[in-house]
Amino acid sequence: MCYNSYINYRNLRQSTFITPFVALVIISRLKKFDRSLEEAAYNLGANRFEVVWYITLNYLRPALIGGAAVSFILSFDNFNTTLFLIGSEPTMPITLFTQVRDGSTPVVNAVSFLMIISVTFLALLNFYFSRRVKEKT
Repeated sequence: MCYNSYINYRNLRQSTFITPFVALVIISRLKKFDRSLEEAAYNLGANRFEVVWYITLNYLRPALIGGAAVSFILSFDNFNTTLFLIGSEPTMPITLFTQVRDGSTPVVNAVSFLMIISVTFLALLNFYFSRRVKEKT
């Protein structure tokens, strides 16, 4: 097996593991969706693209942000599997682990701080959009 196919299989295994969790978040949001909103948009003269962009994706935005956050967290949480599947190019969690093991540097602290800030920002963004959708309905 050549190196490039090994990388593709490793990424495929990672995405196969994470996809059901993201699908559960999005499907649970879709179950609450009122299809009459789309029908009303069609009756008011919107085309298919406008309905998907302004109605469906606007409604799914909190679930998409939440799914992205869940997939990011699960990708980091899947550390043991990634450690065993590592090729010649390690992922970010493996790189951070080796830097912490060999001796902490300011880079590890900076990356950790940026990750905490970005996850907090995504959580607040998700909270904002979910509140905004609740207020509209």
